[in-house]
Amino acid sequence: MHEYFEIKKFDECSLYHWDKFCLKSDDAWLWHTSHGILSKSCWFNHFNHSFCIIDKSNKNQIVAICPLFLVRRRKIIDYSVLDCLGGPAMLSSISEKKTKKITILINEYLLNILKKYKVNKCEFLLSSLSNSIINKRRLIPNPLGPYLSIDKSSFTWLKNIKNLSNKQIFDTFSSNAKSIIKKNEKSLLFQKVNRNEETKFLKIYFDLHQQTSSRKNINTHNFKYFEYIFLNIPQQHKNIFYVSTQEKILSISIFGVYKKNVIYWSNVSNHDGLKLGSNYFSMWNAIKYFNKQKVENIEFGEGFFQHEEKGKLFLNHFKKSFGGVKFPLYRGEKIISKSKDFFFNIVRDIKNFKFR
Repeated sequence: MHEYFEIKKFDECSLYHWDKFCLKSDDAWLWHTSHGILSKSCWFNHFNHSFCIIDKSNKNQIVAICPLFLVRRRKIIDYSVLDCLGGPAMLSSISEKKTKKITILINEYLLNILKKYKVNKCEFLLSSLSNSIINKRRLIPNPLGPYLSIDKSSFTWLKNIKNLSNKQIFDTFSSNAKSIIKKNEKSLLFQKVNRNEETKFLKIYFDLHQQTSSRKNINTHNFKYFEYIFLNIPQQHKNIFYVSTQEKILSISIFGVYKKNVIYWSNVSNHDGLKLGSNYFSMWNAIKYFNKQKVENIEFGEGFFQHEEKGKLFLNHFKKSFGGVKFPLYRGEKIISKSKDFFFNIVRDIKNFKFR
């Protein structure tokens, strides 16, 4: 069945051809690119197992790629998983017959990896900004369906700014966002981090990241991850902005850019920045910047349901306050043993309840 296809691991592939595929595939977005994968390789306990599939009957061209990481979470119980951020991506030009064969091949390979590393689950998350998702004019079934044991889709906040004036965009903001921006705009400065400033701002960013993580009681990323973003991600795929007063830097925001679409990637701020609404001010000015660059869509980040942690629900208000609308965020899991997964979830819930 697979006589025409061959799997190649990420480090066996030409990065030039890998990224060339990403530009051609409607499924692929920034997380699929070599830089997206190499940046995530810097995360704690993340081991890169990404792979591509080549078609030997057609000049060995890449016809599919799959970002994949083994995430080690070993404590008293081993919670390790496989993580597929972006989901499998294929060429839209290949036939339906080949698509089915490639899907079967990916499923077989994922099962082999799960069994090899004695991991029970692979988690998938599609990129909402990929052309195959964002350009749909109607709701569609979860495209991850052929790979899943369980659908765990949620939603994200997204805004289309194509052909809108700045005034039209601002008019869609919530009254609270407008008020915060107007109240503090005369005392705040918004600027883009230039290439020759990246090393300086990397150090400032990481210091603020540690402060932010401590304030929110969340895990920090390591320095190498942000170092890769600041110093290695190509200029055309990122924009880094900061907000300051005359005296000090208040917040720094990183946006990922790919195929005319933008994601609010990462942000840090200090106490003064929160008091002065620097995150709102930064977002508004970033939107104006991207509008000038002819960006079409901006994703503000995943939303949270009412039954989830109450402490995260305030993020919904921030993300939708810029006129963002709910948009499907396709997720899911491939599970080897449902009973084992059920047990893990119970233990995790008990643990989280104790530390609330």
